[in-house]
Amino acid sequence: MNILKRLSIGLVSGLIIAVSLSGCQSKDKTAVTEAAENFLEAVKTGDQDKINEYSSGDVATGSFVSLFDGDYLKDQLTSSLDSTELTDETLAKLDEFYSMYETTLQEYKVNDVTLNEDGTSTVYATMKTNFPIDVTTSEEIQKKVKDAGDKYNEENMDEIFKVKDEQGDEAAIAKAYNDLIIITMNIYEEAIALSQPETYSIALTLEKNEETDSYYVTAVQSYDSSIAGTGAPATKTDTSTTESSTAASSN
Repeated sequence: MNILKRLSIGLVSGLIIAVSLSGCQSKDKTAVTEAAENFLEAVKTGDQDKINEYSSGDVATGSFVSLFDGDYLKDQLTSSLDSTELTDETLAKLDEFYSMYETTLQEYKVNDVTLNEDGTSTVYATMKTNFPIDVTTSEEIQKKVKDAGDKYNEENMDEIFKVKDEQGDEAAIAKAYNDLIIITMNIYEEAIALSQPETYSIALTLEKNEETDSYYVTAVQSYDSSIAGTGAPATKTDTSTTESSTAASSN
């Protein structure tokens, strides 16, 4: 009788522990899911304060978030032109084009959450964009840009040299840059207009901030092993899963 009693107590105790652990895991998964969704919503709406709140510094300023930051993308282009003066028309064109990236992310969905043995969590999610992220960098589009540039040089060489003779080298370079930027943006806009929405699969790594008892994203990776670790999303949703890395930075 005592043996049966002890066995019963042991079974009940084991059941209580199992239920408690299950409850803790369920609570943690819920918190991780909410943090991941809050991060993706912040990226979607361009809320930098929320992005900073729900991700590490490396992620907040990294390549994934930058994909949807029109101001950042515009600054990257203009800074590469050194001191070349851009006209109001060119600046307006750049604003028009890069504003499209600020509304690129349309939908997202958390599909699964894994609590890892090292204390991190991995969230597998999908996101839908208005157009493929890499649409402007495809070989086809880059060839169109190159061909348009060659055509511009052929048709406008005399005018460029005239500006050079009358106003100097800097003025000639500025004119060519401004004209070519507008031509390129028009090609990009046309490519985007002809594109279809794209769905990507991504994996988010999250860690817990013990001070605030909240989770935040420390890494964003694609399922596509060919670009794993770059922060860029895969081009298809049916690619193979790769291990997600963990950022060393803290929130």
